[in-house]
Amino acid sequence: MQTANDPTFPSGAESTVEDLNRIVAQAESLLRTLGQEGGEAAEAVRDRVTETLAQARARLAATAVEAEAVVESLAERTDNYVRSNPWQSVAIAALLGGVVTYLITRTSRS
Repeated sequence: MQTANDPTFPSGAESTVEDLNRIVAQAESLLRTLGQEGGEAAEAVRDRVTETLAQARARLAATAVEAEAVVESLAERTDNYVRSNPWQSVAIAALLGGVVTYLITRTSRS
């Protein structure tokens, strides 16, 4: 199980999402301003919006890379656990299958 102390846990993911929300809010604000301005001011705002959206894209790409690394790490850890503990893995899978089956049949009866 991953925790905040785990080196594969994306500790910056939450702050990255907050940053992205802030950047998008700034871009929306700039676009509203763009509708009210003309000439050189409008061009300056367009440039700022373009820069802000480029920053958002870069952050999103970095977050996607972090997420991919975490998923790969989890898959590798799961594979190692299953190979080290095959019978426990079968028992866990059977238990989970039973729970899912129970929940599905219970839901379909209602």
